[in-house]
Amino acid sequence: MKKKRVPYTSWHEDYEKEMQDPEFRAGAEKARERLEAAYAITEMRHKAKMTQKELAQKMKVSQSVVARIEQGSQNLTIGTLMKLADVCGKKLKIRFV
Repeated sequence: MKKKRVPYTSWHEDYEKEMQDPEFRAGAEKARERLEAAYAITEMRHKAKMTQKELAQKMKVSQSVVARIEQGSQNLTIGTLMKLADVCGKKLKIRFV
């Protein structure tokens, strides 16, 4: 008995199909924005030539907190963002577009 073949679709095709749903699209956009912010923080740390551990020590938090920030899974206050910027020799500038 032959197995019935299921047509293969790539993740990209599935993703494009899901993006047609407004609710899915809104969630995907929020996730993208969160990850862009996390990436910017990670890049700032790299440019400051610090490890996560060194940044954590200067911020007086644990290394796991820094890891969560860089993963985009940590909710941040403006105070925390200001401290991050200060420790990396930067100033915080918030803009809405």
